[in-house]
Amino acid sequence: MIIYAMSACLPMIAAAKEVKDMTGRVVTTPDTIRSVYAASPPETMLVYAIDPTLLAGLNFPLRGCDKYIDAHTVNLPVIGGYFGQGKTPNLEKLVALNPDIVIGRESNPINRKFELFLKKFNIPVASVIVDELDQYPEAFEVAGKILNRKSRAKVLADYTRNCLSQVHQETATIPAHEKVKVYYAEGNDGLYTENSTSIHAELINLAGGANVHKGEGSTRYGREKVTIEKVISYTPEVIFVEQPLFYKKIFTSAGWKSIPAVQNNQVYLIPKKPFNWFDRPPSFMRILGLKWVASTLYPDRFDWDMQEETREFFRVFLQKEISPKDARQLLSAAE
Repeated sequence: MIIYAMSACLPMIAAAKEVKDMTGRVVTTPDTIRSVYAASPPETMLVYAIDPTLLAGLNFPLRGCDKYIDAHTVNLPVIGGYFGQGKTPNLEKLVALNPDIVIGRESNPINRKFELFLKKFNIPVASVIVDELDQYPEAFEVAGKILNRKSRAKVLADYTRNCLSQVHQETATIPAHEKVKVYYAEGNDGLYTENSTSIHAELINLAGGANVHKGEGSTRYGREKVTIEKVISYTPEVIFVEQPLFYKKIFTSAGWKSIPAVQNNQVYLIPKKPFNWFDRPPSFMRILGLKWVASTLYPDRFDWDMQEETREFFRVFLQKEISPKDARQLLSAAE
């Protein structure tokens, strides 16, 4: 009787399946997935794009984007997660939610200790790799298999591959000396940035731009501090701005006014709804962000109607119908 009682608390073998995650590891998961916890924002947003109703909790509160987010998701409990600066999930809350599976990312500190802890509660962990944008097609497909959402995942993977292919075919023809010089301004003073090898600024390279800050190698977190004198010496032709506060003052700040991008009004505030289109947190929104960056840098090469591209992207990835006015407001982040 005791043996029977213990076995009744464990998942039945018949209700399990084996799947291979993006690290090549075979993971045993429940045959039916009803709830998922993702260990950091990129994975959470990946699951959201596939099926928002599967999410059991959030890494951080979603504020100011209710209009574009599934109502179920906005009100989910905040569990936290692994996303830099020592942040970790609330394990007590996580166990209480009892998700069918945890989706993690290989580059995150989801170590053996964490997995062994979850194993006590029969919660498996599967990994995806979404550090770089070109990993997303495979990530969608692998996650689709794990979550039993193959058809939906294929739609997202196909769209992403097509976008990457379109941009690459065009940017491959741009001579090095004709590439637009770009500075990525982070922080409220614009004096934090990413070097040309940073995953946080990969859209510049993918869109055919030349990141003016080469740097000397950086931490995974990035945000390298520079001086206004250094930015002036870079003479960027386009500046992408992270923070609205800095965007409001860049055109009137003494040092910045001498920079070609500012003089020519080629300064752009990055759209952030419902999630950042460029970075922090990096997510599937960078797929639309790539189109936005490419068409901003090379409007003659990329003749997309970004208003319609935005509406289509929201329809496909966020399963939301937005109006032309909504699309204009999203694209005009500074207004």
